[in-house]
Amino acid sequence: MTDYTTLITDALRNFDSASARTIQSTQEMLGPSDIGFCRQKAVLTTRQVKPTDHPPMWAANVGTAIHTYVEKALQDTFPTWLMGSTHRVKVTATLPSGAVIQGTPDIIIPQTNTVLDIKTVNGFEWTKRHGPSQSHLYQRHLYAMGCIAYGLFDDTKPIYVGNVYFDRSGKIPYPLIYVEEFDPSLTSQIDSWVSDVIYAVTHNEDSARDVAAAVCEQICSFFTVCRGQLASREDEEITDTTLISAVEMYVEGRDLASTGAKMKEEARDQITGINGFTPKHQVRWVGVGGSMRLDVRDRHV
Repeated sequence: MTDYTTLITDALRNFDSASARTIQSTQEMLGPSDIGFCRQKAVLTTRQVKPTDHPPMWAANVGTAIHTYVEKALQDTFPTWLMGSTHRVKVTATLPSGAVIQGTPDIIIPQTNTVLDIKTVNGFEWTKRHGPSQSHLYQRHLYAMGCIAYGLFDDTKPIYVGNVYFDRSGKIPYPLIYVEEFDPSLTSQIDSWVSDVIYAVTHNEDSARDVAAAVCEQICSFFTVCRGQLASREDEEITDTTLISAVEMYVEGRDLASTGAKMKEEARDQITGINGFTPKHQVRWVGVGGSMRLDVRDRHV
């Protein structure tokens, strides 16, 4: 029998390898999405080091598909907006050090001096708590710089940058959006980050490994060549602030689940057999398999 699993998986991998973004990353060219994540990965990309690992790319593939779908849907409604997947407007940001970063923004709205970058994530709780990550902030900033240089924005008026987050799990049907005024002071931070990378490349040195090893192993195609020879300790203290925040969020969620279960049980006792609606919710008791189950749903009025 034909092994369709292998055929389809290989086809998806080959398609991803041939994408414009992947080709750019293997041609000694850093794009906006490379900036602000991991300096050592940026060094290896710039040196054209051959990837040694093949982490699962499905989440990224789904994200690309969502990008294309959303941009097409928005284009039909907002024909004056410039979409990355259709108009393919490539902009160039030149940093004070002379470093040049090129990329194609997802959404450019010239009429309002706005650039929006689409991101896909699994759920919004982390993003709601912490806002756009450093790499997301840097990326949209570079796009705005490029739009100014391209002449798409009027730099005598306020310029806006934003992220549009979509839940790739499909559970949340609406986007989470952050839009802020362009902050010129961020340029120096980005330039410093890029300069670290350039210095390491020029002097044949390593740069900072900005992502924890355990995370790298799951997501980075350079993991073995980057960290394969480095010592690893299971009892190593976790100092990465993002990981510490993730641990705290997990513990908080665990504690809330326990408290929430008790709250639901006590409240259910108060409304046993009650059917009707409140200003916000519809309340029903439904027979399921010989027993009654409480069903409380949001009431849209």
